[in-house]
Amino acid sequence: MLSKQNSPSRRPLPLLALLALLLLAAMPNALRAQEMAAMPAPWIVVETRGPAEVRHDRGEWQPLMSGAVVAASSEIRTGPSAEVLLQRGGDRVRLRGQSYLELPKPDADGAVTRLVQWLGQAVFDVDHRPDPHFEVDTPYLAAIVKGTSFTVDVTHDASAVAVTQGVVAVATPGGASTVVVAGMTARGYAGLSGVTLENSSGADTTPEAPPADAEHQWPTPDFQPITQGFPQ
Repeated sequence: MLSKQNSPSRRPLPLLALLALLLLAAMPNALRAQEMAAMPAPWIVVETRGPAEVRHDRGEWQPLMSGAVVAASSEIRTGPSAEVLLQRGGDRVRLRGQSYLELPKPDADGAVTRLVQWLGQAVFDVDHRPDPHFEVDTPYLAAIVKGTSFTVDVTHDASAVAVTQGVVAVATPGGASTVVVAGMTARGYAGLSGVTLENSSGADTTPEAPPADAEHQWPTPDFQPITQGFPQ
């Protein structure tokens, strides 16, 4: 009489295979969720006045309207007498007419919000945090802050940072750096590596308004962004 040998049960295998397939299917979604969580929050257009446009990833320029969401890797440009107010959390940027602002992709750690102001005037109100977390690059100056209010003016020949509240660290591509307190204005010029400081009460940081019949010309980026650390 042949004895019946116990064979290993194969019933759990289909269940294990199904679980494995479900895990594999879920992995891309989990990775996408991690990528989404790591992405910085976008900027919201609170209000617009006058002609303004936006483009993403060097795509086509589109009209910029109030309520729009502007993510990283985007650029905003404004026409004469225009104004755009952007907000993200406690940070606000008011971009004036004939200005050009870039929102580049964040660094790997994403600890610092970095904007590149190619041209024009922008007023920044930055929420205060313990460490430097907000940077504005221009052709001739870079401003790094922990939290403050300041105005940045950029022309083809110079950049200026006027501080109205708090402290702003300013650096140049040549390596010069200084700390600018409220009531002071720092300037950097084409062809010069240093920074000049002056009292804001005697400094005119407002660009001249274009004539009413001026042709509508968009500013064109013409410099490489700079990044400098916060002076110790």
